[in-house]
Amino acid sequence: MAWRGSEPDKAAAGSSLRAVNASVQSAWAVRRKKRIKDSLWWALPLSVVCGVIGGVTTRHGYFGFGFAVLVLMVLADLAYTKPDHVSLAGRRAEGEAATARAIKPLRFQGYAALHDRRLAPGTVPGIPPVDIEHLLIGPAGVFLLDSKNWASGPRPQVIGTDLYVGLANREAMLKSLGIQAQNLTKALKPSLPRGVTIEPVLVVHAKDLHPTPRFLNGVTILLPDQFPSVFGQMRQVMTASQAAKLADTLDKVLPARTGDRPVIR
Repeated sequence: MAWRGSEPDKAAAGSSLRAVNASVQSAWAVRRKKRIKDSLWWALPLSVVCGVIGGVTTRHGYFGFGFAVLVLMVLADLAYTKPDHVSLAGRRAEGEAATARAIKPLRFQGYAALHDRRLAPGTVPGIPPVDIEHLLIGPAGVFLLDSKNWASGPRPQVIGTDLYVGLANREAMLKSLGIQAQNLTKALKPSLPRGVTIEPVLVVHAKDLHPTPRFLNGVTILLPDQFPSVFGQMRQVMTASQAAKLADTLDKVLPARTGDRPVIR
């Protein structure tokens, strides 16, 4: 297969998470429908009682009616508001797809990307499985990219030598990403050029995160629009043709990530 800086169609970025998200959304919709049906026997009487109490207390019937409608609206809002875990996979899939779009221009610099892959269990004895969101292969080396969609919710920020999201220190997450890159390097060593190791990179999707790019706990942290400048300044360890051959090899070694299971709560 001739790469020429292109990327394979075997697995699109975030495809496994989108499948998980669809399953979670469907399960949540079924449970929501059942909960609404089961709650009608007490929700309607409750709204009537609340309306009567409101009307008697204020001596205005229309106020009681309005209060009853308000109670029903609150119950409906609770029924249709999605819990965080239901939309989490969707947000993660959006982050992975956004990262894929951000690294696409790098193909003109001789880079190729594998998306949504997995180092399967038992591939190499003693090496645990590794889920791969993106594996970027190019003249500067091989990079394990992890996407974090923090565009909404608690604000990410770098304080000193630590990465925080809100009040949560993400040191453990960075160390885990570094360990995954090390395990992947060990597993793929026979395929990698001499001296080349897989470097971990955290791609943060957020309104702002300064100072970046930043190197913390062995992980490069950057924003999507910083890819051209960061990778354009790196020292080359292989030619574009060598990178294309390596990408072709790793495409055959690493299967598409499938079989993820949704977490239903």
